[in-house]
Amino acid sequence: MSQPDPRLHPQSAALLVEMGSRPGTPTVEMARVGHELLTANLTTPGPEMARVEDIRLDGIAANPPVTVRRFVPEGAPRRAIVYMHGGGWVTGTLDTYDALCRQLALRGDAQVFSVGYRLAPEAPYPAGLDDCEAAVAGILADAPALGIDPGRVVLSGDSAGGHLVLGVARRRQAAGAAPVAGLVLVYPVTDVGHDSASMQEFETGFYLSRELMLWFWRHFIGADPRDRGAEPELAPLRAPDLGALPPTFVVTAGCDVLRDEGEALVERIREQGGRSELLRMPGMLHGFIRFGSRVDAADEAIAAIAARVQAFTG
Repeated sequence: MSQPDPRLHPQSAALLVEMGSRPGTPTVEMARVGHELLTANLTTPGPEMARVEDIRLDGIAANPPVTVRRFVPEGAPRRAIVYMHGGGWVTGTLDTYDALCRQLALRGDAQVFSVGYRLAPEAPYPAGLDDCEAAVAGILADAPALGIDPGRVVLSGDSAGGHLVLGVARRRQAAGAAPVAGLVLVYPVTDVGHDSASMQEFETGFYLSRELMLWFWRHFIGADPRDRGAEPELAPLRAPDLGALPPTFVVTAGCDVLRDEGEALVERIREQGGRSELLRMPGMLHGFIRFGSRVDAADEAIAAIAARVQAFTG
């Protein structure tokens, strides 16, 4: 019997065994079914809310309306988190992120707005980013009716959702829109190179593989991402304007192909004169924040995120 990899936390090693091997790349349908099954098997229902509702917001230009799920904890706080879910731009739904958003609402004492953006390959780039931009604009425009303070809004997302957060923040910055209070990114996608040390170290056998990450990118943009590195909207790590981003908090997983590009973002923001902070969770796998039923570090990360949201919003 092989010994667990010493780089992994024992709970992560056990989680890998429970999830089973995922060799090669799936079909889109298989990826979505797998995401749903992992959610059903590894997540627990989130806390009760005073109110949960789905609202529809206008899309950009001729784009369709965007569905946003609103979570309101007791006390109807005026701070807010707009959350963009992960799933490689191909998987992930309002339902599979329902429990996490409930936890963030309770722990952050914030209303949470989870964005149901369109998925690739049916709606490739820039559809998902357009939807997230429209959702943020609509939520801020409707702030009085929603009972939130537009100056106390944080954008947050994990994995591909972190990539979308960066895209929305940079678009708003370029348009001269008022900045949000902060950004909270969890193991975000920030680059297209697939050549970082962590991409090579954890290439296979650690849940999210290098091959699968390339598969997600190809569905999102319809091409090899390594041919599109000059486009800052796709590779925000390479953008020249990161120092102007709102204060940014980044959580990474120690055993994740995306670890180094998330941590490089923190350094790049600082180099360009901005405010950024890093929390690395040693021994954790990509996706761990949703698997609190198996790994204790998920609760630790959510507590840290809640603390930064409150610090950013006062």
